[in-house]
Amino acid sequence: MRCESCGEVLPDGTRYCTNCGAEVSPIAEQGEAPSGQYNYPPEQQYYPQPVMDAPLTVGQYIGMFLLMLIPLVNLILLLVWAFNSSGNINRRNFARAALIMMLIGLVISIILTIAFGSLFLAFWRGNFPWDNGNWWEGMMQFMG
Repeated sequence: MRCESCGEVLPDGTRYCTNCGAEVSPIAEQGEAPSGQYNYPPEQQYYPQPVMDAPLTVGQYIGMFLLMLIPLVNLILLLVWAFNSSGNINRRNFARAALIMMLIGLVISIILTIAFGSLFLAFWRGNFPWDNGNWWEGMMQFMG
């Protein structure tokens, strides 16, 4: 037996369609001859697919890397590419990753500058942390 509303095949004796929930007519339940009319299922809705960005070519990547060699231009371009919503998604992801790596590099360089700067200052002043015989205790005194 078929649902007259959506065309779903249903087991005999079913009162409601399991696909669309429509009530099955009693004519179909009694097993009378079909009327010769076939009810086609409703057509599916068409939803346009989003346009996928074409992958960047090797030449485009080489051009991006060459532009990254120019000191101030690279930062400006990375910010424009990272926050431009209409640009190529591959370029946007590259720019965001590059900005994150630049931030990590900046934090690490600040930490290393402080660490080596304090050690250089100790050498400059003549306060060597290991003068008292125990290097670790000397460093703790020097730092704190």
